[in-house]
Amino acid sequence: MRVVLATLGSFGDLYPMLAIGQALRARGHEPIIAAPPVYAPRVAALGLAFHPLRPDFPPDVLMEIFGDPVHGGRRLLLDLVFPHVRETYEDLLNATEGADALVVGELVHVARLVAARRGIPWANAMLAPATMMSALDPSIYSWFPAGFHLRHLGTWPQKLMFRLMRRQTTRWAGPLLALQREMGVGTGDIIFADKFSPDLVLALFPRAFGAPQRDWPAAAVQTGFPFFAQEASPETAARIDAFLAAGTPPVVFTLGTTAVHLAHDFYQIAAETAGALGRRAILLMGKNPPPDAPADQVLALDYAPHSLLFPHAAAIVQHGGVGGCAEALRAGVPVLTIPFAFDQPDNAMRMRRIGVGAELPLKKVNWATLEQSLRAVLDNPAFAARAKAVAREIDPERDMAATVAAIEALQVSPAQGSSATLPHAER
Repeated sequence: MRVVLATLGSFGDLYPMLAIGQALRARGHEPIIAAPPVYAPRVAALGLAFHPLRPDFPPDVLMEIFGDPVHGGRRLLLDLVFPHVRETYEDLLNATEGADALVVGELVHVARLVAARRGIPWANAMLAPATMMSALDPSIYSWFPAGFHLRHLGTWPQKLMFRLMRRQTTRWAGPLLALQREMGVGTGDIIFADKFSPDLVLALFPRAFGAPQRDWPAAAVQTGFPFFAQEASPETAARIDAFLAAGTPPVVFTLGTTAVHLAHDFYQIAAETAGALGRRAILLMGKNPPPDAPADQVLALDYAPHSLLFPHAAAIVQHGGVGGCAEALRAGVPVLTIPFAFDQPDNAMRMRRIGVGAELPLKKVNWATLEQSLRAVLDNPAFAARAKAVAREIDPERDMAATVAAIEALQVSPAQGSSATLPHAER
């Protein structure tokens, strides 16, 4: 099969597509990554075919949007995604020439139109439970977190909130609705109907993180986290090995690849907190200035693959991106989550609900609260025990095989969803 994997957004959106692309290639298929041009060198380094997909999100604009938990989602759609749907459509139409199937991320709202034009089946890659829009398993939305706390009243508060979301997104999506009308494709329900494929909706997270719900799309198949394997540079790997060998397991502090640009004094507070707790620390801090801390107690790195560090940690302090949550669960290590925006508050709630750690709201982060929260995570053996138990349930090879099998089945039975007999998949 020739499969186009299309995504817009941050590295957190790109990496799962790269993982799936590599798995498809290993099965003898021809994957093509369609993504913003800024990612072209990274895709080329993996030997995967690349096709540019507009818009190319300017880093400064993305940081500004990400730093606004209340209005960031609106700005993302209204300022970046919807105004450029015709460019996205043209680019994706070109990328899918000769393709057998299309797999898209959350923000590629033109997928239904392109698939209809090409006459090919398509699938959604949904990375987190919040994207499934379930009233039966309510999610925390950063623009209105109070809605989650009404869940004890039943599904009607969620349905009312969804109705408001439909109305708002319809107001924002003028360019997309115009394109739909021109092509005679789509219902106009952008978020709750048109974004979901009738062929296949991949729920790329395990049951422990978000169990299947009756109000998920009919074509939903739950497989599991798609882990993208990365390697550290030889110099970074050597520094990590030496640091780990020199003392007790450290606490790893990371804010991912996007929130790290909004760190301010977080890493200095992190280093001081680790010292106060008598713990060593590894800080993944991007281009932020290194903290004033003893080199034998604190290792500051621009970046390193989570899979290289998390299994050796005493605990992980992270921002709640679904990729970081996945790596923490796979490592079997307790977690303190400090969510910023978008799906992160919901992911943080789910990590807490699983029983692998605690949450500290971003607005409450200071030296005292971070020390108190991290101490509670480190001193609670139940968190460590539960983390190890969940890790035993995660099988990356099995889950990726299920994802690939679901995509392969698209060519066999388009427009009917994936077969209920797919290995290791859960409907």
